[in-house]
Amino acid sequence: MQQKLVIIACSIFRYELEQMVKEGKIKVPIVYLNSILHMQPKQLQILLDEKIEEYKNFRIILMYGDCHARMVDYEEKTNIVRTPGINCCEIILGKSKYRKIRNDGAFILLPEWSERWKEVFMDSMGFKTSKAIKPFMTEMHKKIVYVDTGLVEKNNPLFNEISDFLGLPLEIYSSTTDELESVINHLIEQSESPEKNKNGR
Repeated sequence: MQQKLVIIACSIFRYELEQMVKEGKIKVPIVYLNSILHMQPKQLQILLDEKIEEYKNFRIILMYGDCHARMVDYEEKTNIVRTPGINCCEIILGKSKYRKIRNDGAFILLPEWSERWKEVFMDSMGFKTSKAIKPFMTEMHKKIVYVDTGLVEKNNPLFNEISDFLGLPLEIYSSTTDELESVINHLIEQSESPEKNKNGR
């Protein structure tokens, strides 16, 4: 008897995954962990280990990049397959689009983190003022690129607030969920035959 399938995902993908569920493109349960855990890798590892143990009798699609130091170890488990990509931005955009945007000097912002930007930069990273973070951001980046997957209404006042605080111009990059859909479909097939191309990341 084949094991049941579950997706364990970072909540950064919630908008896109829930839309796929709504459209009938995903018909398996999805378990989310808070995306802010990306800023707390040790805590992420603890909670992810617990969740994987909870679903040890399931086939698991793990929707995470290299978000903590032992992430690759999960792929040694025969019931787990993981999304290819070093981080959530590459997973959503695909390698070539992600590299092009990064090579342009961009800090990439996904919809969920745009809504939670104060949690990310002020609370988690500790930059309480614009004056504190601007030198850090402008040294490493030329601009902010917001990835619009077409599922969240554009919030220009919010974009202006983020841009002003970080000291970088913000551009909108129109994208789709096509790459994500393709990856998930491949992983569902791969999870059904774990002995085939198990580590074909």
